[in-house]
Amino acid sequence: MKYLLIIKLLFVSTSAFTQDFKGIWLGYMDTDLQHIKTLNVNYILHVKDQDNNIVNGKAYLYRDNPIRAEGILDFIGVINKGNLRINELKILLSKIPSDTSRFLCIKDLKLKLTRENGIEKLNGTFTGAGENSLPCYPGNVYLQRFTDASKQNIPQNYLSSILMDARDPNVFLQTKLARPIVIEITENIVRLEIKDYLKEDGDIVSVYHNRRPFIRNQLIANKPSNHTLRLNRNQELHEIILFAENLGKIPPNTSNLRIYDGVKEHQVLIRSSTEVSAVVYLRYAPETKNPPQ
Repeated sequence: MKYLLIIKLLFVSTSAFTQDFKGIWLGYMDTDLQHIKTLNVNYILHVKDQDNNIVNGKAYLYRDNPIRAEGILDFIGVINKGNLRINELKILLSKIPSDTSRFLCIKDLKLKLTRENGIEKLNGTFTGAGENSLPCYPGNVYLQRFTDASKQNIPQNYLSSILMDARDPNVFLQTKLARPIVIEITENIVRLEIKDYLKEDGDIVSVYHNRRPFIRNQLIANKPSNHTLRLNRNQELHEIILFAENLGKIPPNTSNLRIYDGVKEHQVLIRSSTEVSAVVYLRYAPETKNPPQ
């Protein structure tokens, strides 16, 4: 059975008034390379959840000509003054012909919300790289909010999957993802320290960074375990999932997560229960340095 980690909040970023981005956004992406369209693909952004200025969900892309391709990716994002920054995390599905050199990109989208003739739109740019770390051509994104009138613009199999998925909670390794804690950091090299909060009883956790394994099967002990995480400076939001491999001998378990970026230190108390994994978002916002006088 999978288990829960619930985090008690010590530091949270909030936004009193935030535009509602939750829902389905439909459109396309293209890449203009020396005035030649090298990419034109349908793109759907499904914002499944929004908590103040933080969003998450799934992205779908597909096309039929000239090469049939499709893909599904997890994403997280942050809202700032009508702008939406999306970071795709992990490829969940990739169907691209094996006899081509093409590959699915994990993208960083910078989108701006506008309204035209009563229609909400998200337009902007994207960059990215494949799982092989090879860079992708940058391009443009054109989306608008999904309505009943635009149903015919989505293939039925995708529409059914999206609407079905909207009824399910955010999940990871068959566990629900708890409401995230957002921590502001100013440096891209972060030290994570994990130790038992009270009595050692054999608790074991795994830690995932952007849905990829970072720490595997770490025994929670009174002596802290230290781990260094180097963040991509071009990505604003980084997801940390703490997944309980067991509850130890005396549930609920408790552990302490210390996050230190070389400037600021944050302490997070973790309590364990069943079926939910705890989530911490590291929001990278480097301090602006004054130029030398």
